[in-house]
Amino acid sequence: MKLTSQLLLSSTLGLLLTSCNVSNQASGRAADEETTKFGDGVDSIKVEVSTKVGGTRSIILKDNADAVARFENKPDSTLSSSATEELIGLADSLFVEKNCEIILSQEDAEGRTGYPIFTVSLYKDGQGETVRYDMGTQEGNITHCTTCDIHYSPEFRHFLSKVFEILN
Repeated sequence: MKLTSQLLLSSTLGLLLTSCNVSNQASGRAADEETTKFGDGVDSIKVEVSTKVGGTRSIILKDNADAVARFENKPDSTLSSSATEELIGLADSLFVEKNCEIILSQEDAEGRTGYPIFTVSLYKDGQGETVRYDMGTQEGNITHCTTCDIHYSPEFRHFLSKVFEILN
């Protein structure tokens, strides 16, 4: 009788411990999924606007943190959680997962100059990969730039407008 009771108690205890461990692993995975905001192992994205006159301004998006806007000669400012979430979602879709097109078409331009450069850098394990986009005047959904006239996608234009809204 004692052996049966001990065996039953051991089995019950083993099942409880196993179920608790599975529960902890599942909740750990759920917590990890909530904190991972970028795909493909990207841990941060820096979006930078550079002009000859206005200097450089940037937004830094990091997993598990609110975004930070940086202006020359001013203290950093933290963005709201809702602005951060929106920018992270757009940046992830455009630059990491590449679910949306960025450039729909482009043609050679006539050498215009003096427009800002929009730079997006993706960081994985401390290594950065940077892509630059020319900016310029907007006419009929075409961006007239220094090197070419570009028709950017509506999703990319939306991302640009959010960034410029914050950095202006």
